[in-house]
Amino acid sequence: MISRFLSIERVITRAVLCVAILLLAVTATLVMYQVIMRFVVGEPSTWSAVASRTAMIWCVFLGLAAAFRTQSMLRVEIIYSLAPQRFHLLVDTIIYLLCLTFFVLLIYLGTQMGYRVRNQTLAGMDISIAWAYAALPVGSFFAILASTGAFLERFTGDTSTPQDGTKPEESMQ
Repeated sequence: MISRFLSIERVITRAVLCVAILLLAVTATLVMYQVIMRFVVGEPSTWSAVASRTAMIWCVFLGLAAAFRTQSMLRVEIIYSLAPQRFHLLVDTIIYLLCLTFFVLLIYLGTQMGYRVRNQTLAGMDISIAWAYAALPVGSFFAILASTGAFLERFTGDTSTPQDGTKPEESMQ
């Protein structure tokens, strides 16, 4: 059951990472467009700055999943160096539970905020600003999924090989 969850989670997290990478490319393209329109053409775009900012917000929140999955987030190494080896799993459990609490809170508050601003539109665009706020609960959901996968993998020692034949750490790179 856990192996099945981990294999599904890896596929989902990989797909979310691909979307985050695509959004980073979209952001860079929109920023380049904004610069060209403003400084070369002399007619600043009314929508590209807002669109690039929204794409970057989505990129960051979706990228959280991959960062948590590969355990690339910053952690206090001094705790690991001071604690005996047998307490490392306890420290990981506490960190996981704190992150889980934080992301559940982000889902709740992000959903509330998105609902509250649903009638407002993004400047220069006829799109609800709730789409920008939706990055918080969506990204947090995928971060919960990925961090649960990383925790279960660490806790159970299940580092089964993903479908594509790479090691779990390599499958996210």
